[in-house]
Amino acid sequence: MDTNDRIRNTRKFRNPMLILGIAMTAFYVVLGSLLMFVKSFLPEVGTEFRNIFAGMLIIYGIYRGWRVYADYYQNK
Repeated sequence: MDTNDRIRNTRKFRNPMLILGIAMTAFYVVLGSLLMFVKSFLPEVGTEFRNIFAGMLIIYGIYRGWRVYADYYQNK
């Protein structure tokens, strides 16, 4: 086994889709939290729509995080 094979086998993140899944999970949860708790973030959005949309973003982010966990960590 040469050096390149050893380096390739010791990498923690071999799948770029795992990194993308984690990043998008964080994006949805952070965006939903900003919309819900920081009223100066996008102030032109109406209050009713803002709270509903923020809740949906947070729920979808949690669901997406659960799917990333289920796909990459429970199958091993």
